[in-house]
Amino acid sequence: MRCDRSFLLVLSAGVLLATRPTGATGAVERTCPSSATLEALVACLRDQMPSRGSGTFVAPSFAEMSAWRSVASAMMRGDCGFALPYSLSLFVQIRRFRDADNGRSYCVLMETADWNGDGVVDRGFGAFIVDASAERELSHQVSHPIADAGTETQAVTVFKKTRSRTFLLAGAHRDARPGEGGFHGSSASSDATRNAATMFHTTHVEVMAHYGEKPWWAIQWHGMAEDTCAPVDVHLSHGVDTPPAGEDKILELRKNLLAREPTWRIGVAGSRACSLNATSNVQGQLLNSAPMEWGLGSAAAPLPRRSRRFVHIEQHPGFRDPERWIAPVLATWP
Repeated sequence: MRCDRSFLLVLSAGVLLATRPTGATGAVERTCPSSATLEALVACLRDQMPSRGSGTFVAPSFAEMSAWRSVASAMMRGDCGFALPYSLSLFVQIRRFRDADNGRSYCVLMETADWNGDGVVDRGFGAFIVDASAERELSHQVSHPIADAGTETQAVTVFKKTRSRTFLLAGAHRDARPGEGGFHGSSASSDATRNAATMFHTTHVEVMAHYGEKPWWAIQWHGMAEDTCAPVDVHLSHGVDTPPAGEDKILELRKNLLAREPTWRIGVAGSRACSLNATSNVQGQLLNSAPMEWGLGSAAAPLPRRSRRFVHIEQHPGFRDPERWIAPVLATWP
């Protein structure tokens, strides 16, 4: 069974008008006004997104995904001060954000609407942050906020301190819709690594389109339980169960990590130490292979070295300190 080929095509379709949620009387805007740093902003976004078992994740429509993608495209070109498409304007905000630590300005797209006033945003769209004057073409991505505790702060700190281009945050706990798993097009699943019908994946599609053949890397920060993959502390892969070779980036990252953290046990794909190689991750499959050839739940095919731009990081809880990752990331992507 193949995924619906209309998915990526429909993202370029025209934008329809949004409608106010049934029974809504007026939205509370969850804009995180007291957040002075990117870390504080991301913590605030995490705390107001649909939680595990809440059932409140709402998959975006194709028209909404098309509009979101157009906004992401403009942000990647360095724009920020423009009006949102009407189909998004009832739910999200775009704004400049100046970080109090470094004084740098970022463009932030984030969901803000809480129509029922319960302290939780209504859709689970997530957030996208762009540094227009970045020094590294890296996209730091957190697909499992809350569930992979600490990866939100870890990733945004590494994003900020390595002056990378983008930061992408999923909008809901991976189990906000329990029992609603699926691959490539399940409109019910809140797991952004399994569902192409999310704003997280839509943004990834647009970032990939922006770069085309130019070199860039998507780094997904994940967390595993202490008793998972016990022989290793950190496991690196490209979304394929194939051993890296030569001047592969995950081998370089491993070398740079061990130079500073010699006691860390760091595994890579192709070994028997850990099987968490993200072979069913839809962002990895998109970046690793032709998107129209995805098989439902199939492992990504082996890919040429030049295409290994998807970096998947699994970590035990004690290894998510961003300060211990900054220097290795800088050395790997100088």
